[in-house]
Amino acid sequence: MQKLTFVVAMLFSCGAYADDLSDANRLLEAQSYTQALSLYNKLASAGNAEAQFHLGEMYLYGEGVTSDVSAAKEWFQKSSASGNKQADAALDLIRQRAARRADIDFYARDYKGADISLSKFNCVEPVVPEMSQTKRQIIAVQEGLDAWSACYNGFVKNLNASLPPGKNIPSDIERLMNEQEFTQAKALMEKAYTAVSAEANQKATRVEAKRVAWQAKTEAYVLAESAKKAVDTAAFDSDSRRPSSKMPAERRPPVVVAAPGGSR
Repeated sequence: MQKLTFVVAMLFSCGAYADDLSDANRLLEAQSYTQALSLYNKLASAGNAEAQFHLGEMYLYGEGVTSDVSAAKEWFQKSSASGNKQADAALDLIRQRAARRADIDFYARDYKGADISLSKFNCVEPVVPEMSQTKRQIIAVQEGLDAWSACYNGFVKNLNASLPPGKNIPSDIERLMNEQEFTQAKALMEKAYTAVSAEANQKATRVEAKRVAWQAKTEAYVLAESAKKAVDTAAFDSDSRRPSSKMPAERRPPVVVAAPGGSR
């Protein structure tokens, strides 16, 4: 009878642990980390391999606790010892994070937007004089402006393709990041994108202002020169059509010369 009572107690205990584990998993899914942590600690300490694994995850990713790789590794090793293959994968993840720490830190701490900056495209700012006076000069300036515009548009296209912030983080690095690192990386990238965009926009505004001023003065000069040539041409044509005051020599009347003595 005592043996039967012991078996019934064991079954009841297993059922309670199963319910606790189910509750803990639901809490983790709902990001109720504090409550989930409490249940996982209880179950993990009792030797539950799945709870040990999830507890290791929480320490690894800093969910409800301060991120602690050593504690995470300890719980994963205990879970792995019970045959949990997910724990084996988690231990491998820790090794990969250590190997790619510099790459993770680059995006989470040091990113400044060099990969999407205008300077990466080597856009040559065009030389725009105050005014051009010859056709050759006008063509040269316009070619410089066109090349700049094409390069700048390439920069804008690349920047837009990089949005939203975080999209450009390589997938093999992103999967190694914890939630805090990824959130920090996105915020840092957004700040960098804003700065890069503002700097490029200032340069584009400066170039556009030079272009507008150059075009206005050049067009004014061309129009003035055209008007001047039109006046000169009209004057020349008018002179060409005006009758001459001198008659041809063969049509002039003979000159009469008075004879000596006054008689003709």
